[in-house]
Amino acid sequence: MPMIKLNRINKGGEIVLNSEHIVFIETESRSTTVHLTHNLLFSVEETPSGIAELIERLESARFRNAMGETEPGKLPG
Repeated sequence: MPMIKLNRINKGGEIVLNSEHIVFIETESRSTTVHLTHNLLFSVEETPSGIAELIERLESARFRNAMGETEPGKLPG
């Protein structure tokens, strides 16, 4: 459930979203619309693939941090 920072189109500036609240992402002409739970939606500058890559990168980093620097099959400590 990483928090992601996106750039809003219509009001400008950044918005921080919890990735678990994203229902779906769609592209309309040249803008990307992020649909969230509770019928919220935001138009952002990022592409759908860019948003997906950002979430994947954050989730991977979170997993690596949770695993620590241990070797596979060995417990930390």
